Amino acid sequence: MKTSLWAVASALSFSLMAAFVKLNSSLSAFELAFYRSFIIALVIAVFALSTGRSLMPNYIGGHVIRGVLGTISVCLWYYTLESLPLGTNITLTYTSPLFLSLFFIGYYYSHRIPVPWSLIGTIVLGFIGIVITLRPTFADGQQVPSLLCFTVAILDLIIYSQVRRLGRKGEPVWRIVFYFACFCSVFTFIAANIFENGLHLPPSIESTSFILGMALCGLGGLVFEARAWIGGNLLLVSCLGFTAIPISEILGIVLFDNNLSLITTLGMTIVAIACMIATVLTKRAEKAINSADNSADF
Repeated sequence: MKTSLWAVASALSFSLMAAFVKLNSSLSAFELAFYRSFIIALVIAVFALSTGRSLMPNYIGGHVIRGVLGTISVCLWYYTLESLPLGTNITLTYTSPLFLSLFFIGYYYSHRIPVPWSLIGTIVLGFIGIVITLRPTFADGQQVPSLLCFTVAILDLIIYSQVRRLGRKGEPVWRIVFYFACFCSVFTFIAANIFENGLHLPPSIESTSFILGMALCGLGGLVFEARAWIGGNLLLVSCLGFTAIPISEILGIVLFDNNLSLITTLGMTIVAIACMIATVLTKRAEKAINSADNSADF
């Protein structure tokens, strides 16, 4: 039960963070990413120093890779949030399991193993849901932001794998988040000064409150997600993460007056179902492949 609550709390936190990004339309994606990362790094540094924890990393190379990929992912995501409805954006960025299914199909094919029809069917189902969801979006000429959301979904797969490697090397979650936040702060500060007119202070008290909400929700989402992963069934946690899709759609209606059409709702539902099925299938495939590799070692 606690695992379910942590997973849903994480989905709610990330959805709220995305909403705060959209509310801060006066600042650029680089600026918003900087403020979020800087605040998170500051909070974790205070936490570590006040509790006597070491900030020294065990594997600096892994943090650099995670920092580069994570920064690109965050900046792209924040950019797409400016252009797409909140629910549509979250739906597209949560399609990582579909791309992981494609990876396993490629693995099966390259090793001359029969490809399970369930994996193929899941991808087809997900593609149908995406087409239905994007029908009004593509009609409005928002193809580029939609495609960038898929890029974020692919990057998140690689980031997840890198975080797991860091965890196996003894890096605690808070330190992984800290170095990612530090890297992202430096990169976005430089990018804002090179590609834009520099870093700007929030133009109002309201904007400042949105930035604080964005950063705290982002930090809360990471902490809640970590608690869910550590304390419970990984498959259940993965599936419960997709509650972010209906949550974000509700936030879009309440905060941004988004129109929820029946056809869009159907598309989002199909994508969510396909991603949950893909999560189950890919977990099984990963387990089977690992078991086969271990048997081969003997």
